[in-house]
Amino acid sequence: MQGYFDSKAFKQLLNRYEEARSHNEKFFLDSDQLTDIAEYYHWMGRTDEALAVADDALHMFHGATGPLVLKARIALLNDNNAKKAIRLAEEIEDKSDLDYYYIKAEIMLAIGKAQEADLYLESYLDQMDDNDYCDYVLDAATLFVDYEQTDLARKWLKRSNEADLPDFQETLGRIHYLEKDYVESERIFENLLDQSPYNTYYWDMMAYNQLAMDHLADAITSCEYALAINPTDESALLYMGQALMRQKNYEDAVEYLQKYGDLRPCNIDGPLNIAICHINQEDFNAGLHYLHIAEHDAEIHCPDRLWDIYQEEVFVHSQTGQVEQALGYIDKMEQLKDNDYAVTTVLRGNVYLENLHPGKARECFEKALKLSGSSPAILMRVAVSLYDNNYLTESYGILSSFGAEDFRQLPQAHAYLAISAYDLGYREEFLTHLKEAVEKAPEAARQVFAPLFPEELEPTEYYEHAQKNPNLT
Repeated sequence: MQGYFDSKAFKQLLNRYEEARSHNEKFFLDSDQLTDIAEYYHWMGRTDEALAVADDALHMFHGATGPLVLKARIALLNDNNAKKAIRLAEEIEDKSDLDYYYIKAEIMLAIGKAQEADLYLESYLDQMDDNDYCDYVLDAATLFVDYEQTDLARKWLKRSNEADLPDFQETLGRIHYLEKDYVESERIFENLLDQSPYNTYYWDMMAYNQLAMDHLADAITSCEYALAINPTDESALLYMGQALMRQKNYEDAVEYLQKYGDLRPCNIDGPLNIAICHINQEDFNAGLHYLHIAEHDAEIHCPDRLWDIYQEEVFVHSQTGQVEQALGYIDKMEQLKDNDYAVTTVLRGNVYLENLHPGKARECFEKALKLSGSSPAILMRVAVSLYDNNYLTESYGILSSFGAEDFRQLPQAHAYLAISAYDLGYREEFLTHLKEAVEKAPEAARQVFAPLFPEELEPTEYYEHAQKNPNLT
């Protein structure tokens, strides 16, 4: 939708609507136009305004599909209220409208009933005429991609005989991204750009894949192309900020992230990433300021992101010796619906270890391991905490016990085992796991090894440099 919202036609429509509203003048719009405006407000995080426009549309067009679908999606995604979403969907007057089928299927997906959604959509396949069939199968595939159901998305794509369509290729590219086949996803979007070089969404997806592969210079270039086409491309501004962050160019990163935040004031990614930039520069007061902004917005618009924000607040308060405040945020994390108590117990142990309470830290780590059945993911979190607090032998001991399957599931463990081996003087083991880390977890490799290598090197160059320079810094 962003492409349409950036179009001249939509901007003129929105300006005319808002101008009329500001002067309390009547301005006739049809249901589709009002729905577009409502969807724009929702996309911007202005949920109350979106609902108000949808209600206006329904007052004039009782039972209209567009505004009811939007209200149902808001009930589903913002309020986590499937029952309300179902009730709103059933108010749609034209139950042969494809969007009615889609919202019914989306409700099923949102409550974890992917197979039921698949069967429901299949039940209408025979009713589709030739004109609707292609759109229907592609829309169904896209819906399953939106909910990361890649197997079902592939199943629906196979029903299409128009694999050359850009929409088909775009959906396939997204599937490859979700399956972590970033090289193939990047190739698909690169081919799409050959056909449509001014499509900013394709440039954004190129950057998205390149960030996932830690190809930061390429991601920055893709963002630059997108922003040259559209200087207010929100995704490009965000990805540019994130790439610059990972290059430790925090000043420029904040500039792009601030522009993103100005365009999407209710989205927490702006203030959260700005906060991390300040924290990484040890400007903890500024970091907390932006974390509090992100926390406030998340409480209103995306409570599912509160866990991440609280975790950053724990880190800041722990690093500044404010133990009670740090533990208080862990208490908040544990009150969230989807909290993993083993993870927060490790985090609690890290606060104690960082603030010189090793006995309490050990109790937390042991409890976390018991809660998780000594899962490799929790073992790794304990090992990272031990390493960060200079318990090198203990960290090395945990990670060196990992087997091949553990490393396959947690490729970033190679980076932490390598750095532990390096600090302990185990050169061969350092090189072995450095090679694995830069190949299988380049982002973690950059984060962990950056102090050892010249700033201009990419992670893919670390191994060769280490071989040639046995006495790293």
